[in-house]
Amino acid sequence: MEANPASVRPAVPNCAPDPTPQGPMPENNLARMGKLPALILVALPLLLAGCGKHTSPKRVDTREHVAPAILGGGRLVDVGGHRLYLTCAGSGSPTIVLEAGFGGSSGDWRDTQRDLARTTRTCAYDRAGLGSSVGRPGVHDASDEIRDLQQLLFSARIPPPYVLAGHSYGGLLTRLYAHAHPRDVAGLVLVDAIGRNATERELAIWPKSVRPEKRKAAAEPVTNDVDVRSSEALDARVRSLGDLPLIVIEAGRHEQIFGPDHTPLWRAEARLWSRMQSELAQLSSDHVLVLARRSDHFVQRIDGQPEVVAGALRAVVRAARAKAPLAPCAELFHGPDVRCLDGRG
Repeated sequence: MEANPASVRPAVPNCAPDPTPQGPMPENNLARMGKLPALILVALPLLLAGCGKHTSPKRVDTREHVAPAILGGGRLVDVGGHRLYLTCAGSGSPTIVLEAGFGGSSGDWRDTQRDLARTTRTCAYDRAGLGSSVGRPGVHDASDEIRDLQQLLFSARIPPPYVLAGHSYGGLLTRLYAHAHPRDVAGLVLVDAIGRNATERELAIWPKSVRPEKRKAAAEPVTNDVDVRSSEALDARVRSLGDLPLIVIEAGRHEQIFGPDHTPLWRAEARLWSRMQSELAQLSSDHVLVLARRSDHFVQRIDGQPEVVAGALRAVVRAARAKAPLAPCAELFHGPDVRCLDGRG
């Protein structure tokens, strides 16, 4: 019988407990929140990555003991203490695994998943307490979520290799997973993902006129039971993914994150966000950085440019199957609605 990978090695290395700010509300509601700049609200949640102070249930082989519950087009899978919703379509290898943003769900990938299922098996899921998944008690962090994903894939009998795609906060989770499990991950696509040390860097560009209570709220360690600072600290340690095929997609518009008013602070936050996308591309020596010019933050949805996300994932799947580097950006993306940004086009 296949060994349970979660019992063989930890999904994420331990780190010292560190209280961190976390974002509490779904990312698609960020622009409506007037109290704080939206990047903070996006970034804080994304930084969830916890360590030492949190405990997780002992991993068990649930495959032979608990039949998955069927729910709509997917199923609830026991991950040892709670159940996560999983929906898969298509067939083939590597399997694409889709990770939603903070407060998001598998539904955020619906428009892209249908297309990708024609290329290979494509799975989306809901993290604990989101969408159709059962919540977990107490505070948790990114390390818990990474362990949940590893157990989910094992219990659902979905073997590696995987091509991971992460939107926004999901980008933080997928690069943590890729860093922790390099033998299992064949490629990565980051979709307008949260960058490294985003909370600290966001606060640094706030003008002194921002009231102390707003700064304090932005630095809250826990949001919606997610610990952020420890996540951010854990993510900051991911300095390289080697030569993993990596495509970073940056949204060309930022109203869904920062709101409609293009103030000087808005422009500073947008520049910071773009700079973080460029930094993320540098995590791998085999990378492509592309701008989805007419899309806002949810590039993968029908109101964005889902064809860009699907094209990026197909390119990474091809590279993984051929065990070859990615093609140049200009060979992968064409037309006036995209622009290659990394100089490799």
